[in-house]
Formats: sequence, C-alpha cells, structure tokens
Amino acid sequence: MNLEQLLLKHFGHPSFRPGQRAVMEHVCAGKPGLVVMPTGHGKSLCYQLPALARGGTTLVVSPLIALMKDQVDALVAKGIAATEINSTLSWEERKHRTAAMIRGEYHLVYVAPERFNDAFLADLSRTDVRLLAIDEAHCISQWGHDFRPDYLRLGAVRKSLGDVPTIALTATATPAVADDILAQLGLPDARRFITGFDRENLRLEVATTRSPKAKLTMLPGLISALPALVYCATRRHVDEVTDLLSSKGFATEAYHAGKTHAQRKRVQEDFIQGRLPVVVATNAFGMGVDKADIRTIVHFDMPGTIEAYYQEVGRAGRDGKPATAILMYRSADRQLQEFFIQNAHPPAADVHRVYDALLSTQENPVWWQAHEIGRHTGIDERQVQSCLSVLRRFGLTDRATSRNPNSGDILYGISLTDPNRALTLTEAEMNKSRHHAFSQLEKMVAYGTAPCQRLAVLRYFGETPSWARCGRCTGCDANRPLIDELKPLTPPQLEMIRKILSCMARMGRPFSTTLIAKVVTGSRDKSVRAWDFDQLSTWGLLRGTSTAKIESILGAMESGGLITVELTSKSVRGATRTWKNLGLSALGREVMYGEVTDVVLSLPAVAARVVAHIDVSEGHDGVIDEDLLAKLRTVRFGLAKAADVPAYVVASNRTLVGIAAARPTCLEALEDVHGMGPKRVAKYGEPFIDAVRGWTGC
Repeated sequence: MNLEQLLLKHFGHPSFRPGQRAVMEHVCAGKPGLVVMPTGHGKSLCYQLPALARGGTTLVVSPLIALMKDQVDALVAKGIAATEINSTLSWEERKHRTAAMIRGEYHLVYVAPERFNDAFLADLSRTDVRLLAIDEAHCISQWGHDFRPDYLRLGAVRKSLGDVPTIALTATATPAVADDILAQLGLPDARRFITGFDRENLRLEVATTRSPKAKLTMLPGLISALPALVYCATRRHVDEVTDLLSSKGFATEAYHAGKTHAQRKRVQEDFIQGRLPVVVATNAFGMGVDKADIRTIVHFDMPGTIEAYYQEVGRAGRDGKPATAILMYRSADRQLQEFFIQNAHPPAADVHRVYDALLSTQENPVWWQAHEIGRHTGIDERQVQSCLSVLRRFGLTDRATSRNPNSGDILYGISLTDPNRALTLTEAEMNKSRHHAFSQLEKMVAYGTAPCQRLAVLRYFGETPSWARCGRCTGCDANRPLIDELKPLTPPQLEMIRKILSCMARMGRPFSTTLIAKVVTGSRDKSVRAWDFDQLSTWGLLRGTSTAKIESILGAMESGGLITVELTSKSVRGATRTWKNLGLSALGREVMYGEVTDVVLSLPAVAARVVAHIDVSEGHDGVIDEDLLAKLRTVRFGLAKAADVPAYVVASNRTLVGIAAARPTCLEALEDVHGMGPKRVAKYGEPFIDAVRGWTGC
C-alpha cells in the first residue's frame, strides 16, 4: 500500500500538505531527519504515517502528558493501535502496557523523556522499535527557548536502540538551534526539512502601553474575534486578567498550574468544544490543544524569546482563516523576564552547595524535597529547584521515584548518577548560558518596535522574504522607517558618529545604551549625575536629538562593528543581575580619531510621515466606552463586508481602541490615530467620524 492509500485509509485525507510527502519518503527509507514546520501544518503526520508504513513499533518522545493523551486518543479513534506510558498510570497499568509493547501490539508508543531509566531501556531492547520520533525537539538544545535536561539523554537512547532511524520535529528553531539538536542526537549530517515560518493569514499586532493600568484598560477592546487565548507570564496576572474580562462580560476562565488537574482538564475541554470562548492562561496551556479556529491570541506579558512567542501565536488560525496575534508591549515588562532568567541561571556557588548537601547524606537516592534542601543550604526553595535543574543538565542527578508501602503514594527523590564524580561548574559557564538568554530577550524586546513584525520574525529564523514590508502588522501600519541598505556616511553623519564615540570613550568603560544616550543628549537624569557624567566635556554634544534616535543609531553602530556588546553579571544584594553594556571596538576608536573616514552603516531612514500613536495611557481621560467601541466594531464590520475584505484591513483592534480613546470628530484628527493614515482615512474615515460624532453629540 503506497503513502497516499495509507493517508486516505487511516487519516481520511486525499492528499498531503506542502512539505509532508518528502519528509515521509525520507523517513520510510530509514534515514534520519529534522523537521521544522509551523504549528498546524501537520508535523505529527510526518512520523505517524511512516510508523504504519514501516511496521513494528514507533517510539514517540513527547514532553507533556496532556499532549500524549490527545495524540493517542486521536489515533485510537482512527483505529490505529497506540498508547502512552507515563507517571499518571498505576504501576500495574504501566506493566500491562509495557508487556503489550514488547509483544508488538502497538504501532506507536508515546513516552516522556524521563521515562528512559535502565529498566525501561531493557524493555525496549526486547521491543521491535523501528522508528524514534522526538517531538518538540527544540527542548534538547540549551540554546532553545524551552530547554529540558531530560531531553539530553535522547542521544544515548538512540544509540542504545541500535542507531534506530530517528526523526526530530519542532515548530520553531533558528539555524543555531537546529545545529544543536542534531549535534546532541549524534546526527550532524541528517537531512533538514524547513518548510518556512510565514503564516500569511496571521496578522501580527503590537499594542504599546506605558503602564500596567493602561494594559488592563486596553485589553478588553483587543478581544473582538472569538475564540481567544490570553497568555500571561504569572499565575497572579492570569487571575487578575480573568477577573477583569469576566467583569466586562466575557465568558472567561483561568488555566495555570495552581488549578487542580480536574479544573485544567475541564477548561481545556470546554475551550476545545466551543463552550468556553476565552481562556486566560500561562504558557502551560496550548501545546497539544487541537483547536483550529482560534481567532485571537493576546500576550498580556512579553515572552522571553521570539521562538516561544511565535510558537504560541501559531496556535491561532490553524484553519487557514484570518486570525490576529497581539503583543501588549511595554518596555518595562522585560524586567519580569529578566527575573525568570536569573532564577533559571543560579550562581555556580549555589549549585555547588546543593550538590555538596546531597552528597553529604551518604544516601542514594536522596529523598529530600526542595524545601528540605533549602533548609540545609540556606538557599531559597525556588533557587534550589533551579540548582537541581542545572545538576540534571550536567548529568550528575536524575529523578527517582518510589512508592510508600503504607499509603501507596508515589515518592519523588533525587538519584545521584555518580556520587564519586565532582562538579566542575564555574561561574563563567553559568554566565555564558545566562548571557545567551539575555541576548534572546533583547531580540524579543526589539520585535515590539520593529519596522515590520513579520519581517523581524522571518529574519530571526533565517529566512529572507522577497518583500520589505508585509503590510499586515503594526510596524507597517505605523509606517515605521525601514533600515536603509549600507551606505557611506555623509560628513554630518560621520561627525555625529564621532561625537557619540567620543562620549563613550570619555565615560571610561562600557555602559548601557540608555545611559550613553542620556549623556550624549545632555540629560540631567539621576543616573547621569550619579557618575558625574554631566561634568564631562562630551556631555550634551548632541543636545536636541532624542534619546530614542541615539539608541537606534547605536544599534546601527553595533551592526557596523564600531561598538562591542558586553553582558555583565554581578551580585547585587544577594541576587545576580545582568546588564548589556556597549564599548568601543578597535574600528570604533580608529573612526573616533579620524584614522578611518570611509565608514559604511545602515543608519535609520527618516520617516516619510510622523505618525502620532494614540495610547489609552496618554492624554484624554483614559476611559474606553464599551458602547462606543461596540459601535465602531459595527461600522468596521459593515465596511469590511461592503469591500469584501477581512476586518483588520479596514482597521485593527488596536486602531478601534485608539479611536475610542481619542474620539476624533474630524478626518485630520483621525489621521493621528495609530493605524490610520491618509489612504485609510480617505477610504474608510467618514463612517468612523460619523459614529464618534453621533456618540459625542458633536
């Protein structure tokens, strides 16, 4: 039976999606591969169909139990023999399914990466495993956005299975992460299948606010198309946003690790079945959620990486119809992600203290919990968890489980893989990992102000589209200036660059972008005065130039090799803090001294038109009237229907919020609202003005 016949018989599809067939032919031939395919484009089928074609058992590694169950249930419903073996099952049930696996009764067996202990590997040696599929493969890379130490053992697992044919799959991987995935698996020469990252039906918006209160004010107006997901970085924010949306009349429920398993399961099922239109969740929600018609995804908090962000927004519009992804952007929100980075990268000294405490028990496994380790070491419980994660990453510890003979409850402990092995971790090694995480965060922060959000994403993943602007994102709506091609500097430009370099040299050592910009523009901010930089001869050399413009020029100078970037980590009041500092390169000094004058840079272009951004946190009374907003949505719907275009072509959700905040009563004022330029105003402006006039009585 050929692949098309298997596809139709078992999955009911008459043909493959773009990119799928080439992968399947490669895998069916027993060759290793890496598949990087956007969410919703059919990654799972790339190993499920070959599993049937190759026969025997296909072992699927998946990071989430809920994801395993959804996949298995879907396969069983299609008449395909599949199962999952994980910690939620009783010991008897795991034994039963393992025996059935050895007998060859399953085509596919789903397991978590921590399942591969010596006993399970022995069971696999008696199983006819013909294919190893590793889902969410970016988890194996320490440079990926969701690194998990348990994934590191998969290279050794593959070897123990006799170099079984292997396929690794992920929705998001930069070229560097793809290299690391294959290196960790011992398959550096495996074929790569990159199907592209662009989602043409997905509109990318950035809603900029200046305060937490403004975010809460703006949020309800951003959720117009349902079903919708709102992602928050913390449980507290999830609960706060859920309460807000519920008070505004949205049928909304929260999903996070603080809820019981039964509560989370009910919320997920209600959302999938269409009984619940809005879910507010941490990033634990969504992976494995098979719902194709999500119309809106809002990130209330900034994620830590572009990979994480794009994977999460990729859950919208999987049916191919228009969908919107909105990032609520506030530059200060980066501080929360910095906190997460610091917690995930504890000081090397703390890791040594935790390891020494485990060794001192003279037991193996050690049945201490994190709070007990904290009591013995004086380290915060959360920091202890981070230290244990580092020890697992270095292969020094592993998870241990046992069962209480009296209660039957499962006990969790820590197994020392080699008590005689010393920990050689240094602070320099921790800094390398910590600084990489900060550099990823820098790219996420830059996404919010990019000239074109879609272009920023595609370039990040190594793609170069044929267009310069997508026309379907906030950067394009705002007509943000694009970066010109490399051009020789004019004499005035060269003089400006030399002034910035001279100021940096006078400051004595590398400092942050913000502080450099403040000094060169003559700011008397307390951070400037604290260093006596207002006394420098170079202070205020470019007075009258905005700090934002100086910061963008510094970015161009960095790209051009005139300045270097240093990430510095220091202990401040017992906590490790990391800063990005800029210093002069050798080329920068030569330019500063006039030894090099033929300088070529990609300086920011001058905007063709200054666009005033309307933000509900600025001006007006900060109040968004729901009746006016509803009226504006009705106007937009009518205009979109008459023009036979999606609603966002007429006006984005953020634009409607801006109109409701500014309440313009003339076309000229409407042009100053975010997303409304002369062309849009000429085409669609009058009905919006009439709606505002009718509401205000003007």
